[in-house]
Amino acid sequence: MASSSSPIISEISHRHSTPIVASINRIFENNQDEQINDIQLKDITENDELESLLNDFDSHGLDDLNNANLMSRVDSKFILPMSFLPVLLAGIRSQYSVLNINDKRVFKYHNYYFDTPEMRFYQDHHNGKLNRFKVRHRNYLDTNTQYLEVKFKNNQNRTIKTRIKLMGQPEQENKAQRKLCSQFIHQQMNRKFEDLIISQQGGYSRIALASEERAERLTLDFGLWFNGLQGGSDTSEKMALPGFFVAELKQNKRSKQSPAYQLLAANGFHPTSFSKYCIGCALIYGDSIKSNQFKKTLSRIQQFNFVVPTSQLWSH
Repeated sequence: MASSSSPIISEISHRHSTPIVASINRIFENNQDEQINDIQLKDITENDELESLLNDFDSHGLDDLNNANLMSRVDSKFILPMSFLPVLLAGIRSQYSVLNINDKRVFKYHNYYFDTPEMRFYQDHHNGKLNRFKVRHRNYLDTNTQYLEVKFKNNQNRTIKTRIKLMGQPEQENKAQRKLCSQFIHQQMNRKFEDLIISQQGGYSRIALASEERAERLTLDFGLWFNGLQGGSDTSEKMALPGFFVAELKQNKRSKQSPAYQLLAANGFHPTSFSKYCIGCALIYGDSIKSNQFKKTLSRIQQFNFVVPTSQLWSH
């Protein structure tokens, strides 16, 4: 377990010594800043083949899912090369529908993750502790919809997600919103929201597939990027991972009979552990935090792509 005297932990604590409730306004302000919402990689969503494949799927809206909502679920994650994305989509298009909002089928996400000053949530995951938490502020950029979310992994390996919708940044709502966040975190975790720090931000693009018949969802996340925060602003170097995507199969009960699972297994791909938050921390903070348990995943990522600082990928 990493000690609180670790240089990076001390640095994080120093950076974020301001109570987190005072940072709510800054989060909303930053989410309006396109410079942190878009790392300006060559966007795969411009690929005509991908658009054509997604157009072949039936579609569903945000309010169309009942069986496949799955706020309590088991997850199977796969790390896959980007070259396999068209193969996967072509192979499962008759089995799933794709989320469609205003004729868009690929959506951008931006997350802020919260942790304790000692990075307790990260350490719990690294050490394999069950009954553990993750806390994040998620912004669905295409709809400008924002939530504060708590994910709980219980001792049956089920993921239970709870969340509250945030109301935006009007000054007159800030006090009420801070109170709402504090009450929510205390209710879900018996912790003070004010004691948490912002430890990481990141983002990605997502294709969201679902099967109401089998009560399962399949999310495909690509274009992942991460960075830390210095003094509450995004001044540190972003890291991009453009060479692979993460397929996450979400089910009420784990079943290898899923069409997606069977297609992946037939092509030699098997479930592996992958946490965006933990991998992002391991990449950002390097040897300053313990990451032994994630070396296998980091090595697999390297097979597809070296980690690229986004300063090399900016469009000029």
